[in-house]
Order: sequence, then C-alpha cells, then structure tokens
Amino acid sequence: MEILKSPRLILRPLIPNDAVHFARLLGPDQAGVRMTATIPDPCTEEAAREWIVQNTSQETGHIFAITHAQSGEFMGAIGFGDSPGNGDLGYWIGKPFRGKGYATEAIRRIVTHASHLGIRRLFAETFLTNPASSRVLIKNGFRLAGKGTRNIPARGGSRAVLKYVVEIQGCSGQNNWK
Repeated sequence: MEILKSPRLILRPLIPNDAVHFARLLGPDQAGVRMTATIPDPCTEEAAREWIVQNTSQETGHIFAITHAQSGEFMGAIGFGDSPGNGDLGYWIGKPFRGKGYATEAIRRIVTHASHLGIRRLFAETFLTNPASSRVLIKNGFRLAGKGTRNIPARGGSRAVLKYVVEIQGCSGQNNWK
C-alpha cells in the first residue's frame, strides 16, 4: 500500500503497533469511540490491536494512519473498503486534532487516491448525532443520499444514520488543495 501525502498530513499504512495510539487517543474519549461503527469500546491497546489486524488483513481494504507531516504524530485513521467501482469510507480523528481541518484534508486526499484506483463512487455514513462529520463530508463534495437506521452491534443496536455519496468519475487525480 502506498504512502499518501497532503500539505499537512502523511497517510501511511495502518500497522498493529498503532494500537498504542488508538488506545491513547480513544481510550479516554468514549464519545469519540461511540461516533464510530466498529472500533471497540472500551478502546484498550489489546482491543485496538485486534481491530487493526482484522481490518488490515482484508484484501479489499485500504486503511491508513493519519499522521502529521512535520512531527509524525499519530492523529487518527481513515480508509475505505472497495468493491468494483465503489468504496465505503470510514475515518476518525483524535480529540486533540479535531476542528483544525485535518479530517477534511485526509478525506480530500483519500478521494484522490480512490480515483487512481478506479473507484468512481465513495459512500460514507455518519450518525445523526455527529453533525461535525457530516460537515467534513460536505466540504469534500459528498452529498446527502439518504437517511435511515442501521444496526450497529458494537454500539448496542440500531442508530439513526445519514448516508452520503461522492461521485468521482470526473476526477483527474490531481491534488486541488484548498
């Protein structure tokens, strides 16, 4: 898997040793964990390692650690699973890094990467209770495709979700950073 760069970030392959960073950022941030569909709660180092191993061993997934380009500090994770022509996007940013445009920048870079892989459409879901994540998607050209409920066993049952989609068939693959 490639290393992806943007002005402030490096997206590198997620590895099991990143579990310590998951636990450091998400262990004390239960609200942040509960905004994800699958990350274990509580997010211990052992649980995070199992999650990373399981999710990075899938041949159809592209999961990256989000790190700061200058300091190398681990900030979160982003990735997408793909099927012919489509991908399902997921991401999280640690609390100390939220509200600074890092998620927007990481998603922008992932959309460009997906276009290079022949992905023409990316989908993403946010919980209705997470408007910040919806705003980040909209900033990256995603549009609301629907509302509904989804069974999320890791979060104790059904949750209200918003489904977003971005069509990237016209993407030239160039980085148009804003």
